Amino acid sequence: MKPSAFTRLWSLALIGCAFAQAQERLSVDDALRLALQNNGTARAAFADTESAQARLNAARANLYPSFDISSSTTRTRIEGGGVHTDTTQRQNGLGLEWLLLDNGQRELRIRQSSRSAEATRQSARDTVRRVLFQTARAYYEVLRRQELLQVADTAVRRAETLLEVAKAQAEVGTAPQKDVLQAEADLANARVQQIQARNALRLAETDLKRLIGWSPQRELPALQVPEGTPPAAPEMSIEILWQRARLQRPDLRNAELNLQINQLGVDAARLNSLLRLQITARGFREVEPNTRTQGSLSVIASYPLFDGGLTRANLREAEANLQSAQYRLQQAERDAYAEVESALLSLREANERLEASKVAVAAARRNFEAAQESLREGVGTIVEVLTAQLALVTAETNLVQATYDAAVAELQLRMAVGDRLPQEP
Repeated sequence: MKPSAFTRLWSLALIGCAFAQAQERLSVDDALRLALQNNGTARAAFADTESAQARLNAARANLYPSFDISSSTTRTRIEGGGVHTDTTQRQNGLGLEWLLLDNGQRELRIRQSSRSAEATRQSARDTVRRVLFQTARAYYEVLRRQELLQVADTAVRRAETLLEVAKAQAEVGTAPQKDVLQAEADLANARVQQIQARNALRLAETDLKRLIGWSPQRELPALQVPEGTPPAAPEMSIEILWQRARLQRPDLRNAELNLQINQLGVDAARLNSLLRLQITARGFREVEPNTRTQGSLSVIASYPLFDGGLTRANLREAEANLQSAQYRLQQAERDAYAEVESALLSLREANERLEASKVAVAAARRNFEAAQESLREGVGTIVEVLTAQLALVTAETNLVQATYDAAVAELQLRMAVGDRLPQEP
């Protein structure tokens, strides 16, 4: 039995609803995938890798002979004495040229291009990793600001309720007028915090849109809060993590490759100051109008007697570049070690703050509820409730901050050690 038109339309509607619902929420993995697809910095890094590979292929092409087919037609007209003569000459042939030896310069260029291509790949990988880290951090920042705004909204509602209670008690004479003034001041302060939290959320959303290529005019979908707690700090020494970082970090590998490239540059500059020998084979096979074969083998030897100091200056420049690359590698290793140590300590500190903040929130909530109960029973004061509320807001704010600080610190440690990030190609 064939499905009716109504059944087909209903199926399409269900599919559309499911797709729309999927688009209503944005997970951190979705945001990272969007960053890889749309972020200009990440896309440029991928293009740089392709460009470097093309340069390497071009350098390797010099190892092989080149063949070309040539075809020429020449038409000549000669006039004189009332007579003109037209002649047409055609020539078709196949040419060959092969550089057999060039004193090692060609091999050096290929080795430089090979290391340059690998350095570009490592640099692109480092760039992509930084984009992914920035995107994940911006995603967590939006979640952080959303929860802080919820804390601020709740604080405003509590302050409004307490102000109403203070006014009611002041009217019947069970509370002094100063309690009303204190409640009004606390409400005003809570509204200031609410305004700041709302603006901070807008700024965080703008930053996330920028990183994932989201249209500024479109609202972000609801962000999905990651499930589970952030992982604990690894039980490893800094030295072990540092050894992993030396093997895995793309920026350190890039610095090492740049050192090798500059060493090859010194070798090439020294070759230019020695005897130069170049051997080239050429051949030509003519097929029209006559069939003939022509070949040659040229050997060129040269030695720079005087060039105004150019060769020596090029060598000094190459040696200075090599020394500069050595210094950059040393500093990159120092920086990387400091980043590993800082990231590990930050993760441990964030996890400790997270556990302490959970305890503080539970205690502050019990204290606030007890202060409210005392106020209802007539043995407490508005000031005590306001003080308990301030402690609760502070504890809730600290919990939100610690939660997302721990999530970001875990990613920061991955970055520092060179471990794979979520959605990293």
